[in-house]
Amino acid sequence: MVYRESITSAITRYFLFNGMFREGEETMTFEYADANLVEVEESLEKEFTGSARKFTVDLDNFDEENNYAEILVGFTVWPYEDDDSEIVLIVNSIHDELEKVGFVEDDRYYVGDGPDIR
Repeated sequence: MVYRESITSAITRYFLFNGMFREGEETMTFEYADANLVEVEESLEKEFTGSARKFTVDLDNFDEENNYAEILVGFTVWPYEDDDSEIVLIVNSIHDELEKVGFVEDDRYYVGDGPDIR
């Protein structure tokens, strides 16, 4: 299947957040970290209710020895409506929600765009 972007259709934009979980250092496991990300995804869905956005928050990599994690986040973007300031607002909201579950961000990277996930 070939993905073709159209100016009138939604796309999914992906960012990779790198950092570590600071809370629950002794008991932090992959399962616990992943459960925290489900909470983040639900919070983002509530925050952007009515904007026809879908979020996916996945634990891409997790090192239980030092709590270092790579988190892949995808969200719906409307290229014909959303400008750079809207994207910055969404990414900052993601950062804030990750911070609420004890994730300290070191870096974030734009990974790319893909087909609509809604």
